[in-house]
Amino acid sequence: MKSSLQVHDAKLMAESRWLIGLDEVGRGALAGPVFTAACLIKDDFFQNEDNLSLTSKFRDSKKMSEAKREEAYQSLIHLKKRGAVDFEITSASVAEIESLNITGATRLSLERSLKALSARQPAYSQTLILMDGKPLKDFPYPHQAIVGGDDLSLAIASASILAKVARDRFMYSLGEQFPRFEWHKNKGYGTRLHREQIQLTGACPEHRALFLRKIINK
Repeated sequence: MKSSLQVHDAKLMAESRWLIGLDEVGRGALAGPVFTAACLIKDDFFQNEDNLSLTSKFRDSKKMSEAKREEAYQSLIHLKKRGAVDFEITSASVAEIESLNITGATRLSLERSLKALSARQPAYSQTLILMDGKPLKDFPYPHQAIVGGDDLSLAIASASILAKVARDRFMYSLGEQFPRFEWHKNKGYGTRLHREQIQLTGACPEHRALFLRKIINK
């Protein structure tokens, strides 16, 4: 093994045929969807030296540079084409966040990721699902939650990278429609300039109204 994250998941693999890591990105942003990813690691993954080399630098996506995240994202695409992993990236819209609140919308997106992934995998029932953070109550998929799991588990770190890169790309593209908020820099999070622009020019349809009450009412 080439990293502690690989060691962690290889031990779990002894008790389960496959592993799936889950993570979300964008939960605390002021604008844009919340993204989630489910990444499945197959049973022979840790017996392949190339797989270990390609994922040796994976960790919590927030602790990686943008260039390193993009490199890791491309590695996961390569691994998926080879059949070593499978993954699904989904999202919940601003309208769904407003309707369900951020917890409900995140849950919905996680279910979407898992549903799409499980539809392609006949041995899905033999899979251990790992989720970053705390367990979700009444979630339809049995899972094991790990606080700080995106820096402990390779499967969760992979999901973190996938969701982060996908959402960052989306927000960069969306920001072209609303350049005053500089989403190409802040990805919809509440930086000082972002908050100032909301107060100065008002919100746009891609803002989460429930998240803006304190900012707008100042």
